[in-house]
Amino acid sequence: MSAAVGSEALFQRLAARRQSRLAAQRRAKMYDRVATGVMIGLIGLLVVVLVAVVGLILVTGVPQLSWQFITTASSLTQAGGGVGPQLWCTMYLMVLSLLMTVPVGVGAAVYLEEYARPSRFTAAVRLSVESLASVPSIVFGTFGAAVFLVRLGLGYSILSGALTLALLNLPLMVRVSQEALRSVPKEFREASEALAARQIETIQKVVLPNAMPGILTGVVLTAARVIGETAPLILTMGTSISPNAQYSLNPLATGETLAVHIWVLAVVGVPGLQDAQAVAAGSAALLLIIVLALSLSAALLTRRLNMRLRGLR
Repeated sequence: MSAAVGSEALFQRLAARRQSRLAAQRRAKMYDRVATGVMIGLIGLLVVVLVAVVGLILVTGVPQLSWQFITTASSLTQAGGGVGPQLWCTMYLMVLSLLMTVPVGVGAAVYLEEYARPSRFTAAVRLSVESLASVPSIVFGTFGAAVFLVRLGLGYSILSGALTLALLNLPLMVRVSQEALRSVPKEFREASEALAARQIETIQKVVLPNAMPGILTGVVLTAARVIGETAPLILTMGTSISPNAQYSLNPLATGETLAVHIWVLAVVGVPGLQDAQAVAAGSAALLLIIVLALSLSAALLTRRLNMRLRGLR
């Protein structure tokens, strides 16, 4: 009799524990659904805001775009001006800045990830990179104005702006390149070394090709940041383009990018120019289209590189 009572009590305890576990599982599933719903809602809100901003810029600015608007010079005295010189200056500045940023950034990342051993020096370099990445762009602009304009005597010029933006984007390029190099499996390096390849050969023929999609992402991010910056360029390049240097390759000429041009038209204002806001809207739409084109091209190129690395093409 006592054995039957004990077995019944044991079954009751087991049943209670099972019910408790089931209740805990139901609560966990409920919390998971709620958290998932909140995340989906936030993502949806982000998409809605992004589409609204992009749509507003395109709807307002695309009607202003034309071949004449893209290729002709702007006028500060009459309506109907274009942004040809500003577009040229933007592309020229981007190329100059990338020519300085990409080799140095990738080289620094290769040294830190492939050659440098843990030490106080490498720790200081890593800390410096992390710290510089959080410095506001206006600080870099002030530094560029003090060093490149005054100390080196470059004056307000495209070269001063390119050097300043190279310093601004260098931490970003280093960090993205480091992540790209870390994504390459160690087995690839070991296989190359097993074939008696030197370290430099392993880096050139194994590591860098496999890290190229990530490095390309860093290049696109850097290019987009160059195109969109204003404060450092106002302090180092000025806010106007000399009429005799509108399409010049002279890096010492003054310059004005599309972003700075938008700031001048929409914020500072140009007395006597009736269509200043329309030109600003068209410039903003053109700038957005350039960034979207760069991102799309990089995404397609990265996809092709990944497929080639996987042997799918």
